[in-house]
Amino acid sequence: MHADLTGSFNIGVYKSLFEYNHDACYAVDLDGNFILFNEEAVAITGYSPQEAFGMNFVSIIHEDYLEDTIEHFRRVTGGVRERFETVIVKKNSGERADILLTVVPITAKGKIIGAVGCAQDVTKQKELEALLSGQNQILEMIAKGASFREVLNNIILWIERFMNGARSSIMIADQDGNRLVHGSSPSLPDKYNAAVNGIPIGPSVGSCGTAAYLRRSVTVTDIGTDPLWADYRDLALSCGLKACWSSPLFDDDQRVIGTFGLYYDHSSSPREKDMQTIQKATDLTSLAIQHYRAKEKINFMAYHDALTGLPNRRLFDQRVQEALGETMVRAGEKLCLMFLDLDRFKIVNDSFGHMMGDKLLKYVSQKLKKCIGQEVLISRQGGDEFAILLEHTSREEAEVIAQQILKSMSEVFLVDGTEIYMTTSVGMSFFPDDGEELGILLSKADVAMYQAKKQGRNNYQTYDIMLDKKSLEKLQIENELRKALWRNEFELHYQPIFNLCKNKIIGAEALLRWKNEKCGNVPPQKFIPIAEETGLIVPIGEWVLKTALLQLKRWHSSGLKPLTISVNLSIRQFYQPNLIQMIREALDETGVNPQCLTIEVTESMTMDVESASFILHELKKLGVNISIDDFGTGYSSLNYLKRLPIDYLKIDRSFIQDIAENKSDENIATTIILMAHNLGLSVIAEGVETEEQLALLKQHRCNEAQGYLFSKPVPAEQFPKHR
Repeated sequence: MHADLTGSFNIGVYKSLFEYNHDACYAVDLDGNFILFNEEAVAITGYSPQEAFGMNFVSIIHEDYLEDTIEHFRRVTGGVRERFETVIVKKNSGERADILLTVVPITAKGKIIGAVGCAQDVTKQKELEALLSGQNQILEMIAKGASFREVLNNIILWIERFMNGARSSIMIADQDGNRLVHGSSPSLPDKYNAAVNGIPIGPSVGSCGTAAYLRRSVTVTDIGTDPLWADYRDLALSCGLKACWSSPLFDDDQRVIGTFGLYYDHSSSPREKDMQTIQKATDLTSLAIQHYRAKEKINFMAYHDALTGLPNRRLFDQRVQEALGETMVRAGEKLCLMFLDLDRFKIVNDSFGHMMGDKLLKYVSQKLKKCIGQEVLISRQGGDEFAILLEHTSREEAEVIAQQILKSMSEVFLVDGTEIYMTTSVGMSFFPDDGEELGILLSKADVAMYQAKKQGRNNYQTYDIMLDKKSLEKLQIENELRKALWRNEFELHYQPIFNLCKNKIIGAEALLRWKNEKCGNVPPQKFIPIAEETGLIVPIGEWVLKTALLQLKRWHSSGLKPLTISVNLSIRQFYQPNLIQMIREALDETGVNPQCLTIEVTESMTMDVESASFILHELKKLGVNISIDDFGTGYSSLNYLKRLPIDYLKIDRSFIQDIAENKSDENIATTIILMAHNLGLSVIAEGVETEEQLALLKQHRCNEAQGYLFSKPVPAEQFPKHR
C-alpha cells in the first residue's frame, strides 16, 4: 500500500510539473508525433492539445530550420540530452517564433521510447538582439564614412526584416523645409519613387507630406479612396500599394528633417509590437540625416565664405585650375578672371560699423549673382574683394559683363533703412593672352583692378602688357600692402643698441618687416615709400609704435630694465595732426615710462624748422627722447640743430662703412661726434660691422652703436637676454 501511494504521488508530481510549468512542455514518440502538450505549448504554437496529438513536430518547424531540428531529434532518441534553438510557424498568424528547446530521451525498462522537452519562446529576445546587431552595423557604417544612400538603404532593409511584408521609405526635407525629396526606398518601384520625389509639405499633399506638416504620424488606410492621395492614387494602386503609414523625423531641436513611411499591399497600419522597431529605425534615420548634413555643412564651410555663402578662395582656385585644364577648342574662346574691389568700403565700416558692413557685403553678393547669373562662379576672396570666373568667353563679352556689374553696383543699396551708395573697380585678365597659370592670371587681374582705382574708381580695366615689371611690382606691393595690416602680416625685428662705455645693451631699435603670401619677404626700402605715398604709413606706424611699446613692457616685466626702445617716424606721420595725441595714448595704454621711448626722425624732416621745432617741443613735453636719424645725409645747419630739442644724433651707416679705410669718412664721423658733444648731444653710430670700426668709434668717444658686429635685427624672442 505504501508503495502504491508513493507511486501515485510521484505520478501526480510529474503531471503537475508538466501541466503547470511556465515553459511549454511536450512529449513525442520515437516517430516524432506529439503525445503530450501543455497549456503553455498551446499558447506558443496556437495548436490545441487535441490538434497537436498525432501531429508530427516537423509540421510546425520552419523549413529553413527543419534539417537541423531533425538531426537534434535523432541524437536525443539515440540517448543524448540536447539544448538548441529552432524556429516554428504559428498556426493562426503564420508568424515565426524563435524557440529554445531542452530535450531529453524517455526510457522505460532500459529502452528509449520517445522524448520529452521544454520550450522557451525567445522571439522577443532574438528580435532585440537582431535589432541591436543591425543598429550597431548601421552605426559602424556611419562611423566608417559609408555613403548617405548606402546607410539609408541598409536602414530600410534592416527594418523590413521585422515588418511582416511592409515596404519602407525615407523622405528628407530640403534645406528650406518646404519639400520632401526621395532618400531611400529600395523595395518600392522606381516610377513611384520618382513620382513622389519633391512632394511639398502641406495639409493635403499625401501621407508623407501631411505627416511632416502636421508633425505627427498619419495613417492612410485606403490609398484608393483617400483624397490626400488623389495625385498618386493610380500610380500607387498600379504598384500594389493600398495603405501607408508615415511619421515625421526630427532633429535635436525638434525641427522636421524628413519622414519615415511604411507601405502595405492590404489595408493596414503598424502593429503595436512593431512600434519599438519603428522607433529605433526613425532614431537611426534622424541620426544619419543629421550626421551627413553636418558633414555636408563642414564641407560647405571649408569651400565657402561664412558671411555671404559664396565660394571662397580655395574653391575658386580649384575651379579655375579645372577650367584651365580643359582644352579650349572653339576659335576665339578665352577664359576671363575678374577681380572686384568695392570703392571706399572702409568708410562704410568706419561710419556705420562692421555689422552694417557685413550686411552690405551680403547685398553685394546677392546683386552680383542676380546681375550675372547663378551659373557663373563668383567668389568672395576676403574683405571687400570678389573674383569672377568667365568660361568660354571673349574680350567683348567680358567687357559687356563688366559694364553690367558697374551699372548694377552703382544703384543705391538700402540697408536697414539706410541708403548707401557704392561703386566698384574691376580688373580683368585673360587666358591664354595674359598667362596660362592661375597665380599669374589672378595677379594681373589684381593689378588691372588697381589701375581701375587709379583711373578714378567705378570703372574696369583689362591688364595692359605695356606695364613694365617695375610698375607691375609696385602695383602688386601696393595692392597687398592695403591688406597687410588686417591680415597680420607685419612683424617687428629688434636690433640691439650698445653703450660703448659700459659695453652693454641699453636699448633696441624697432624695425618693420613684412612677409606676404604673394610677394614674399618684401624689403622695407620697397614697401615703406609706397606706404608713405599712399598714406598707409599712418595706420602702419601706429601699429609699430604700440607693438614696440608692448614688447618693451614685456621685457621690463622680465627684468630687462631700464631697456629703451627707438621707433622711427616717417615724414607723413611726423606731420599728421594727431601725432602727439596718438603717442600719448600709446604710452598710457601700455604703461611705458616716456623716458624709455626714443622717437627717431630724419634730418630732412627738420628742414621746415618752425613746424618741426613746434612738433618736437610737443614731443619733449611728453617726456620722450628725440633722435635725428641718418645724420650727415641732409642739409640741416648747425644753427637749426641748436634750436631743436634733440637728444641723439645718429651717424648714417654710409660714413661708418669705410671709416677704417677712408680717412675722409673717419674725419666726417669724428667731426659729427665732436660737434654733437659740443652741443650736449649723444651720438649713435649705425651699421657697425667690424672690430676696426668699433675701435675707432671708441677712440673718438662715440657714445652708442648698433650693427651686425653686435647683432642683426631679430624677432623679439631671439633678442639677446644678456646686457
